[in-house]
Order: sequence, then structure tokens, then C-alpha cells
Amino acid sequence: MVSLFALTGVCIGVAIVRTIILAIYERLRYRRAVHQHGCRAPRKYPNLDPLLGMDLFCRIRMADFRGQRSNFYRDMHRKLGGTFQMKTCGVTEVQTADPENIQAIAATNFGDWGVGPMRGDIGAPFLDRGIFTDDGEFWKHSRALVKPTFNRAEVADLPSFENHVQRFMEHIPKDGETFDMLHLAKRLFLDTSTEFIFGQSVESLQPETPFETDRFLKAFDRSLLNLALRIITGPFHFLFSLDPGYKPAYTIVHEFVDKNVHKALAKRAQALNPSSLPSAEKAADPHDSGKYILLDGMTQQITDPIALRAQIINVFFPARDTSAIAFSNCIWELAQHPPAWSSLRAEALALGTQPLTFEVIKALPVTKSIINETLRLHLPASRIGRAALRDTVLPVGGGPDGRSPLFVPKGRVAEMDLYSLHRDKSIWGEDADEWEPERWGPGRPLWEAKWQYVPFLGGVRMCPAQNMVLIQVAYLLVRVAREWERCEFRDETGVFEEEIKLTVESRRGVRIGFGGKQS
Repeated sequence: MVSLFALTGVCIGVAIVRTIILAIYERLRYRRAVHQHGCRAPRKYPNLDPLLGMDLFCRIRMADFRGQRSNFYRDMHRKLGGTFQMKTCGVTEVQTADPENIQAIAATNFGDWGVGPMRGDIGAPFLDRGIFTDDGEFWKHSRALVKPTFNRAEVADLPSFENHVQRFMEHIPKDGETFDMLHLAKRLFLDTSTEFIFGQSVESLQPETPFETDRFLKAFDRSLLNLALRIITGPFHFLFSLDPGYKPAYTIVHEFVDKNVHKALAKRAQALNPSSLPSAEKAADPHDSGKYILLDGMTQQITDPIALRAQIINVFFPARDTSAIAFSNCIWELAQHPPAWSSLRAEALALGTQPLTFEVIKALPVTKSIINETLRLHLPASRIGRAALRDTVLPVGGGPDGRSPLFVPKGRVAEMDLYSLHRDKSIWGEDADEWEPERWGPGRPLWEAKWQYVPFLGGVRMCPAQNMVLIQVAYLLVRVAREWERCEFRDETGVFEEEIKLTVESRRGVRIGFGGKQS
């Protein structure tokens, strides 16, 4: 017993000594940064619990409960400035809504920052390794696998998209009945994403589909929510491994993906050895249908089914969610602004019988302004984190005025608050909280060039599906506006309450009704 106590005492002593040595070493590195770059200490959130910061953690969770987390962070920025430091769950983080820092993290000093320390181990077993969870050469390889899916030819394949849109339109109530556009849009983009990823849509919008759409969507959302909570809680993420619903949820997702992975690998095996499988099986060529099929393309380089599953899920969740959320948020705002709906409809009808091609859609100023303004206020991903892979320096955030360089030690996380950036009144004016598509008219400032408008982030790690999202959302807005004279807002509260998973969506959905159907 005595020896056990002695061993415990030695372990605690070693831990304390190690902590002191690391703190001294970090202090020396900080002094070097001060000398070389003029770094100064950041402003700090005044934690009541300076050890773990659990007071702030509880306040953030309460904001989550109210569906107002983004506004809570924005209030902190208003009090503490564009960049500040805070502690929550025992982890010290940098919070920034300064465009100079966002540019440095995403582009200028891209090699200093990564996601692996934040998402790598926590992502398993649901996500595992892929474009969303990794850095370095593995990330570059994952990015190269995905890139052909979002080339110009695939993005411009609107006739294929129209097939799904027609079924989507059939599900919209014709009598003005209230319905949830977000749920319906998720089904549409579940169909389109499964088609370009697996080569075959699950056809969840078809009445005869054997696919259990609601069961799968709920399982996927549950998996993403648990993963988001694990990322948020840092060193306490293990607690969410005890969630009894997590494994059954991600198992449903895995089973669906695995079924498609095994089919693709079987086709690939036949391509290499045609006599090994029945001749009725079709060989895997990612271009054999005239379209690039992501999973078939991946089998050209990866044959491990578990690795393939991970790569696919890392692409599947943003492909399914981003477009559905962006489109539904546009409808949320348009339903509350009838003049904007009328302008959109006028632009759509002015096209007459002209085919909706890629070039036509890209040249619609009213539609584009509506999408830009909606993405400014309602980002599918409003906060994006990166971990410092080495000691680095941010351009601003240090000193009492926040304008001096800021030293960030290796391992520290910086959260880029795009929500606060996009509602900064010093950039957007006093009406920054108002939905005003007119601000995107001729002569507007070049916000993108100044890193003040970054709905898809920017730099090397910018969302690869950006062009596809913008084109599909624009196309769908035009199709719906052609069909209906009125879009009526049916939400009981009129307050946008967030549901934050790895994306941000309306907690209560987007409840609307259409009226005056075009004959």
C-alpha cells in the first residue's frame, strides 16, 4: 500500500514537473516571437473558472439550447474585439473574426494549420480518415480523389439534376398547405449526392423507393451531432462515446455505404479479371456512363473497403447537407420578403423557354444576389477550426487594441468565426443584420478580395463543391419561382433557431406554403 501511494505521488510529481517545463518552454518561444515579430498578449475572456473554463462552457451550452450559439459568440466579439483568447473544457483557444487572420490561416500560412489534431482520432469510428479529418500528404491524396467530381463538366450537368428536380416539385403541396422545405430539400440532395458519389441514386423522392429515407437521414444527423459534440468538448470527448444511440446510428450509415463499396470493388475486380465474375456484372469505369462516378474513381487507387468507406463518408455529409441548407435558407428569407420573391420570379419568367444552362444560370443577377446575401447571414458552416501544427504568428489580435501580431503555440486551436465576420457593422454597415440582396448590386465593394465574405472559406482548403452548390441552388430557385406566384412564411416564431451539427441549419425546419401556381 505504501509503495502504491509512493508511486502515485511520483507520477503526480512528474506530471507537475512536466507541466512546468512545458510552460517555461512555451514562455521562451513566446518571448522569441515578441522579439522577432512584435507579438503581444491577446485580450482574454474573463473566466470565473480560470482552471477549466467550465463557466464559459455552460454558457455556450445554454446558448445551444436556445438555438443561439452563433449570436453568443458574436456578443463576445463585440465586447472583446475581432480576436480574443478563451478557455473552455480545460482547452485554451483563439477566437477570430478578423479577415487578416482568416486569410493567414486559410491561405498565407496554410502549412502552419491543420485539422488532424482536432478531428483525426475523434472522427473515428464514424468518419475515420479522409478529406475532412486529415492533413498533409493524406489530405492531398484525398483531395485529388474528390476533385474530378466537381470539374466543370460535372457541375454543368443540369439535365441530370432536372430529373430529380421534377420529382422534388411533385412533392410540393399544390393547395398552399404548409410543409417543411428543409426536409424535402434534404431528400432531393440525398438523391443527387448518391447518384454522383455511387453512380446510382437511392431515389428517395420516388414513391416506390425501397430506401428507408427518414431512418437513414435521422441516423446520419444523429451521427453528425455526436461527432460535433465530441469535437466541441475536446479532452472530455470520451463522454460522448457512452451515448447509446451513437453506434446504432453510424452503423446504419456504414451499412449503406459498405453495400455500395462492395459493389464498386466487385466491378473493379471484374475489370481486372473479367472471367472472375458473371459477365452480367459491369466493369468499373468511372466515366463509362458519361459521368464521373466518385466511388468507381476511388477504386482505381484504393481497394481496402474500410478506407474506401471512410473516404466516401468524408465527402458524403457535406455533399448532402450544404446545398439543401443553402437553398432552404434562401426560401426562409424569400418567404419573409415578398418583393424579393417577386423580383426573383420576374427574372425567372423573363427567361421564357430558354434552356437553363450553366452559362444562363451564372448570369442571373437577382438570383445570384439572393444567394450571396443568404450565405452572408446563414452559413452552412459558421465556425471553422484549425489547430496550429507548429508555432506560428497571426497578423493581428495582440495587444489592448488587438492590432499587434499574436503568437500561437503549436497545438492551439484557432476558431474562425465567419458568422461574426459576415455581420460586422464596420464592414457591412449598420444594416449588417438585415437581409438586403441589393447590397450585391453594381459598384459594391470587393468583399471577397478582402477576405470579408468567405461562405466557403478560401485558400487551398476551400470547399471543393462551391461551384456545384451555387449552380444547383440557383437552378432550383429559378425552377420554383417559375412555378409559384407567392411564397408564404409559416413559421410560428419567425426566429431562426440554430441546430448545430457539423453544419448549421434551422432547428424547426423551413415551414412555408406556396400559392398561385403557374398554369
